Amino acid sequence: MRVFDLHCDTLTRAHKLGESLRNAAGHVSLERGASYDAWAQVFAVFVPDGLHGRAAAGYCDRVIDFYHAQLDEVSQACKPMLALENGNALMGDLQRLDDLAERGVKIITLTWNGENEFGYGAACDPCLGLKPFGKAVIQRMCERNIWPDVSHLNESGFWEIAALGRPLLATHSNCAALRPHRRNLSDAQLKAIFKSGGLAGLCLYDDFLGGAGNASDVARHLAHMLALGGEDCVALGSDFDGCEVHASLAGIEKLAGLRDDLTRAGFGDAVLEKLFWENAARFFSVLS
Repeated sequence: MRVFDLHCDTLTRAHKLGESLRNAAGHVSLERGASYDAWAQVFAVFVPDGLHGRAAAGYCDRVIDFYHAQLDEVSQACKPMLALENGNALMGDLQRLDDLAERGVKIITLTWNGENEFGYGAACDPCLGLKPFGKAVIQRMCERNIWPDVSHLNESGFWEIAALGRPLLATHSNCAALRPHRRNLSDAQLKAIFKSGGLAGLCLYDDFLGGAGNASDVARHLAHMLALGGEDCVALGSDFDGCEVHASLAGIEKLAGLRDDLTRAGFGDAVLEKLFWENAARFFSVLS
């Protein structure tokens, strides 16, 4: 089985607890993930909304240092990608974006749930759009081959990003039509992602799934995304180590069982291969 996961908070958790990524005790470890035939993992540096300015930037840099200290071992276990979750770590400074690009950041989740220099997150007024710095930095991100991630962004910000005409990336968000939640995406937003040729990462957070938060609920969200035209755009965005996950799904080693459950639910191998690997690998050119 091949696995490409668009979002986990394992790096941030391991840094906080002083664990190595090799044998981290949370949802993800290098030892457990490396059992797959191929594994690509996006490791996010999560910077809380409560940090601002130099405090946010300094915290981000320390976690990236922690990542680079283990990068050789990480690269032996998987195809890693580094993400920043919360643009507050840029301090409103375009030079910070260049610095982060040089340090290997490939994805930036523009906001978390609150307000930052980019704009407004999912807990803010949905009518508030991107700030001037947010509009300016998006262009620089394109030039530096960094993907803006619209998960956590409020609705006005989402549509401003959509208007740019680039493929849209939402690394870990589910279907609001099935589970009304400020962090889930409306059918109109999902259709925009699919029409753009982007990616929507199906998240395993029990609160985003609704119901019991188990494989049956994953199947409901997957079926809904497929019905909206997302077969070539749906991917996995677990949010491992950043959320509560049903015990049956709580660990990267449990994804093989999830695939078996989805097969029993009637999804074919071609669709599941796209979900777990092909769509994300194609998007990020890992297959080439």
